[in-house]
Amino acid sequence: MKWIVSVIILSFSLALVAKTTMSYRERKKQLDGKITLVLDIKEQLKLEPETGKTSVESIRTQVEETYRAGNRVEIEKTLSLAEGDLLVTQRKLCFPMEESANGLYQKAMGQWILLEGEDKTGTRTLEWDTKEKIQRYLVMAKSEKDHAKEYFLSGNYQLSLHTYKRSLVYSLMSLRSQKAEIPEEFQTADNVWVQPIWMSLHKQKQTSIQEN
Repeated sequence: MKWIVSVIILSFSLALVAKTTMSYRERKKQLDGKITLVLDIKEQLKLEPETGKTSVESIRTQVEETYRAGNRVEIEKTLSLAEGDLLVTQRKLCFPMEESANGLYQKAMGQWILLEGEDKTGTRTLEWDTKEKIQRYLVMAKSEKDHAKEYFLSGNYQLSLHTYKRSLVYSLMSLRSQKAEIPEEFQTADNVWVQPIWMSLHKQKQTSIQEN
């Protein structure tokens, strides 16, 4: 038991040292990236992550205004408060993201079970590469959402959110490959996150066919 406590104390100490040695410019850059991800998820999935009465937009505005003022003491104070507020927001946002990732994966898997059944009975014929693609996206969607849960439990909410987002993308890619309808609540995310990837993949395939 003592060694576990020692490891926790050591980990906390190392994190504190790393934070204090990091320049406020680096801290702001990291914070900007975290805020961008939260706002991206909020916009594409129509979620409203709030921390108390402080919105993510308010956090960003406060940081930007203080940073432009150029007072280092005030900048570091504002960054510390913003980092704490954003951590709470990230944690809260992980819960609906987990629900969304699980729900969309189940939707894609259910559609695949029906489609596979039609293929086996001869009602509908699927190309081998299409079936392989659908199954690969489903495997990746499940793997990503499982890893996201692990990151959440370890306290890495930023990576958890990022990984839940990847799970959603893979589930949407699977639905597209099945030519299935995209659920209404994910249509914006599909257009913004998946459409560019989908177009790029199909462009590469078309180029390959033309070259051959």
